[in-house]
Amino acid sequence: ALIKQLSPYTSVISNSGAEVVSPGYPDKAPANETQYTQVVRAEKCQRAVLTFQDFHIEPRSAINNRCAFSYLEIRSDVSVPEGKIFCGKEIEKGTAFKSDKSELILHYMNHEYIKKNGYRGYKATFTTENIPDCS
Repeated sequence: ALIKQLSPYTSVISNSGAEVVSPGYPDKAPANETQYTQVVRAEKCQRAVLTFQDFHIEPRSAINNRCAFSYLEIRSDVSVPEGKIFCGKEIEKGTAFKSDKSELILHYMNHEYIKKNGYRGYKATFTTENIPDCS
């Protein structure tokens, strides 16, 4: 209950064909501080595949070229200590991310000092594929 209260958008998605979207998509991402994790989970011997149709969040800072205000981190496995960080329009339509095992982990962060947020967020589709030689 506490996790749901502190991070109401945290979820586990396990239905192949499911749409994976950020809160408020496509109108606007929340303008207040928002942090959540979405776990995309396939069955044993299946790989999770996430294919993006849209991605538009706060762009990188012009000062230090970092995703300073908002970002989406994608990890290909639970055991990976850090994932790849994306912001702005860095994930193009049709880009697919595949898990090493059966899970992809998405961690989203938006800092609360963004008072005006005109960014759509993201939308992707979750599918699965067989992992070769898995038993």
